[in-house]
Amino acid sequence: MTIGMPLLKVFGRMGCGGLILSTGGQVLAANETAHRMVQETFRECGDDLDLLADAGRELIKRLLSKSRTRMALDGENWILVERPGKRPLILGAVPVPLLGEDQPHTVVILIDLDQAPKPNAAVLERLFNLTPAEARLAATLASGATVVEIAKINCVSVGTIRTQLANVFAKTGTGRQAELIMLLGRLAMLV
Repeated sequence: MTIGMPLLKVFGRMGCGGLILSTGGQVLAANETAHRMVQETFRECGDDLDLLADAGRELIKRLLSKSRTRMALDGENWILVERPGKRPLILGAVPVPLLGEDQPHTVVILIDLDQAPKPNAAVLERLFNLTPAEARLAATLASGATVVEIAKINCVSVGTIRTQLANVFAKTGTGRQAELIMLLGRLAMLV
């Protein structure tokens, strides 16, 4: 198994891109989410980038060129990477204990502020004993839809959605929509 793949899979389940760089700046491993985020970021500029073929150092330079913040070399960093017409990406660089020249040196985390991880409705059903309709409602709310929009999508009345929402509140131990959304955001990594 490639170095760091379990960690990168966890990042992917959370909706985050993940890269592992060597001391020489090469990308040792990357998850699918990172591939997608980087391709989308550079495609908007007319560029294309192959994560595993291009040096990690060059990738980081290109991402940083889209930022207004400098990166410190001696520790953990979190910066915003600007993108035209979209919210910025958050780039986190976390050094790991040095094992050798071709071993992992830095874990890079990419967070797309335009993507809201959506919890799996089947998992919500099992965890909270929700009906399929209640689980779909909860998952759709977590993606940012309003009660009115959900009613229209499902061709039901707003009253029906509000009744289902009251059941979701009771079964999840939440009392307000904001509280439910926060809970669902924490569960979005469960696939």
